[in-house]
Amino acid sequence: MDYKKSNYHIIRKIKRYFRILYERALININNHNIRSKTIYLYVFCVLVPVILTNLFVIGNAMKASYDESIENINNIADSVSQDISSFIENAVYLTVDIYASSSMYKFLDTRYLSNGKFLQEYNKVFDNYIFYASSKYLISDITLYSDNPTMLNGGRYYRMDTIRSKEWYQEFIRSKEDLFIYPYFNKSIDINQKNRMISIIRKLNYVEMSKNEKIVKLDLNYNKMAEAIKNSAFNTTVYVCHGDKIIFSNDITDKNLKVDFNNISGIPKKDIQIHKSSTAYGFDFDVYLRGYKSNYRSMLKENLGLIAVLFLADALIPAIMLSLFSNSISKRILLLGKYMKKMKGEEFELIPKCEGRDEIRELLDNYNLMAVRMKTLIEYEYKSRLEQQELYLARQQAELLALYSQINPHFMFNVLESIRMRSLIKGEEETSRMIESLAKLMRKSAEWGSDLITIEQEIDFVRDYLELQKYRYGDGFNYKIRISEECRFYKIPSLILVTFAENSCVHGLNREGHSGTIFLSINVEDDFLRIEIEDTGVGMEEDQVIKLEKILNEASIDDLQKASSLGMLNACIRLKKYCGNLTKIFIESEREAGTCITIQIPLENLSGLSRIDLC
Repeated sequence: MDYKKSNYHIIRKIKRYFRILYERALININNHNIRSKTIYLYVFCVLVPVILTNLFVIGNAMKASYDESIENINNIADSVSQDISSFIENAVYLTVDIYASSSMYKFLDTRYLSNGKFLQEYNKVFDNYIFYASSKYLISDITLYSDNPTMLNGGRYYRMDTIRSKEWYQEFIRSKEDLFIYPYFNKSIDINQKNRMISIIRKLNYVEMSKNEKIVKLDLNYNKMAEAIKNSAFNTTVYVCHGDKIIFSNDITDKNLKVDFNNISGIPKKDIQIHKSSTAYGFDFDVYLRGYKSNYRSMLKENLGLIAVLFLADALIPAIMLSLFSNSISKRILLLGKYMKKMKGEEFELIPKCEGRDEIRELLDNYNLMAVRMKTLIEYEYKSRLEQQELYLARQQAELLALYSQINPHFMFNVLESIRMRSLIKGEEETSRMIESLAKLMRKSAEWGSDLITIEQEIDFVRDYLELQKYRYGDGFNYKIRISEECRFYKIPSLILVTFAENSCVHGLNREGHSGTIFLSINVEDDFLRIEIEDTGVGMEEDQVIKLEKILNEASIDDLQKASSLGMLNACIRLKKYCGNLTKIFIESEREAGTCITIQIPLENLSGLSRIDLC
């Protein structure tokens, strides 16, 4: 029971550990954008598996080819060893025939009374002995030796005393073997007999009663053996060594068979691909092989193009599909984010084209629905706030009217008219004009019942104001007003132009000397009413221009309640209220050169008729 509980707790810990790892990985992934996630998905789920799979397949193919090449190398070495062993084995079988031949023993042991008798028996033995003819492809020569003093030296038979000083015989005696295989170089005086030799030497001691020492020597066909080894080498370089001698080789540097065997030290050991040791009837030899060209390298080289194409197909097709998938998602989500940022600025624009039929399309449609509802809600709320503001303004206006009612405006107008008439009688015409302008200003302020007036009325008001300023500042102050005929009957909020004109006088020309000019221009351009108020005053720095332009274009009721200077801010708020948010203020200014303020109002947002319409 305790054992089961222990296993249960271990499993729970493992699950908890993997759950923590999963949650951390998920948090890390959530911190990256969709494009990065797609790249990670491609790398870890496509590219890495493709690379590993291709490497595994290519590696297995190369390993199989490599194993095949190793097997081929082993087969070549085995084939060479088999060729040598086969030659030796067949030659040994021939010596067995001689070793067991009673007629051969009789011929070698007989004491011949005359040379003629020996020759007669010699021919008889060879006439009946056909083994030699059948073995010419294996051996180059067969020689029998005996210490019978009645035998003649020559042909295939020699007395033992003729070979006791020979190198091969001495090596045979030192070996103390009945069968001895010995490779050596025949150092004959005759150049045609100098050759590399491999001889099988065997004692003929099968008949125990034989008194004479007898041996048979078979010289293997060295050329035939070398040719067989060359055929088995299969485009490789083979070295067959005995002791420190290279007894066979198909190396191009070892073609001259009329010289002694090369030493084993001449083999380039670093290039050896396989080494095998073998023994045939007590004859030890080693086979070295080099120069085998592996099939897997050539196979890889031949199929490299195909492998590259397959790899690119495995890598590029998923990359293209994932790229399309990523763009399908990220493009529309970025579009949604763009419109969401606009929503922060209270611009509830609808996404014009919602592509696709998937969940993101549904999300875009829901955004449009939300934008419409929020716009409706905010407009309703905005209207409510405007109504409250209007009530507040109405209350303020009522308070002002209450104050005005305490002083009879007509009394003020009559007093000013009396002063003006008195000035005319005394010939003070300039003072009379100024009093008349002031009276007009006061009368218009008292008589306007609506906040909207025509541009022509506003221009008259501005002209009276500027006349008073000219009287104040003297001849150093001038003004020019230019208005197109089609602009006169458009309606704008009252006191807008006079506010900007006043700002130019107070902030632009209020300096020592009071010299300067104010230009007021109104015309229609590209479906916009353009109003320009320019002065030749002190001007502003660039950072001041940028800041003021931003304040005027983004003005709100909240800003009005916080601001210390209300003139132009109030005018801009009223302009946007009556003429729409597309109304823009542009400011150009240069230090000590002057300032130009341009008001641009869409014609479609203006009320009233132009003079052209009236005509």
